[in-house]
Amino acid sequence: MPRYENETQAITNLQRYLRQLSYHYPDITAPPIDGIFENDTEKSLREFQALRGLPVTGRADRRTWEELYALYRASVAEHEPPRTVAILPFVAGEILLSEGDEGFTINVLQFMLRELGESQIELEEVEISGIFDAKTARAVRLFRQQNRLPEGETVDLVTWNTLVDRFNRLGVENV
Repeated sequence: MPRYENETQAITNLQRYLRQLSYHYPDITAPPIDGIFENDTEKSLREFQALRGLPVTGRADRRTWEELYALYRASVAEHEPPRTVAILPFVAGEILLSEGDEGFTINVLQFMLRELGESQIELEEVEISGIFDAKTARAVRLFRQQNRLPEGETVDLVTWNTLVDRFNRLGVENV
């Protein structure tokens, strides 16, 4: 039983690190993550020490901690999912794109419309120019009709979110 709160946290971290490694190293048994150093945690730690060529003591001395933490960090970095890129930092309600607008966001809009038009919905081919031109406006109008959105040629928040949802599903369906 841990004597101090810090000791409980240290044991929990030890278990968390060993658990992460157990997913990718079959020689390491997954310990419980409960902050209690008992047989399962000791067994997992011994397996880690044997795997890394450390003295197999079942205790986390300084060298064991350093190796464990380094391998844990490398494992997390290697196996984490790709991070998303916040290329469009919109705040809810602040999006309204219309004919004549220019910029990177219009490139993204045109790219999504073009991809959807090529694969699933009947949209006029949109050139990716970064300029919300008449062709883009027609494609937006048709997209809104096909998705039972209010008529119009602008891209408001509801239209944008519907477009993004359709585009994201396109990516999943083509995997």
